[in-house]
Amino acid sequence: MPSNALAELMSGLAEIEALQRANPSPLKGNALKKPQIVRAIGRAEIVLLSSHFERYIYAINEEAVEAVCDSAAKAYSLPESLRLHHARPVIDLIAATSWENRSKLLAEYSANEGWLWEPNAEIVRLEASRLLEWMKAPSPKSLVRVFRIWGIHDIFRSITRKSTISSQLRLRIEELVSKRNNIAHGDFTVEATYLDVVQYKSAVRTFCGRVDRKFSQQLKSIIGSAPW
Repeated sequence: MPSNALAELMSGLAEIEALQRANPSPLKGNALKKPQIVRAIGRAEIVLLSSHFERYIYAINEEAVEAVCDSAAKAYSLPESLRLHHARPVIDLIAATSWENRSKLLAEYSANEGWLWEPNAEIVRLEASRLLEWMKAPSPKSLVRVFRIWGIHDIFRSITRKSTISSQLRLRIEELVSKRNNIAHGDFTVEATYLDVVQYKSAVRTFCGRVDRKFSQQLKSIIGSAPW
């Protein structure tokens, strides 16, 4: 059974497919007759596809945090990288506060989140947003960091057996995110052909489908059962 995040992504991809059917694409021989429409639809597909992809990453992280918090797992079963990332915003705030004003913050941290570092403590509460507050866009580099927080060293290598497939996924996702960012920043020269969108959509579907399975296995190793 897929995660709710993946089910939502599939609904989003259906929206992209609807746009593709409406696109008088080169494959239908109408691109030269309606170039402005073809171009506008291609750009819209890039923005939507990238947005649905990014939402999947946030949603799967939220779903994983919920599964962990609902389990009876111990704090030390969480990867150290996750505990460090979760603690970072508060620790950074404490570090940026003058010494004479730190006592209250330290007491609050100890009372509310000290359990993260106690070997026999159960997981109390995690905030999903803390783990990904640094992410600006779901680039391949960021994706590796996202899942490394959860204990998966290189998500691309973990979900592919061949380096060529891993490289292709990285390339397509990098192109998709880069084009989306350029469009969002007002670059009117960015275009996406019908075939571009087909390839990007395939990469997103493949990546997220495989991530869903791999991440579920990883969470099983943490909390003892697969959450989806």
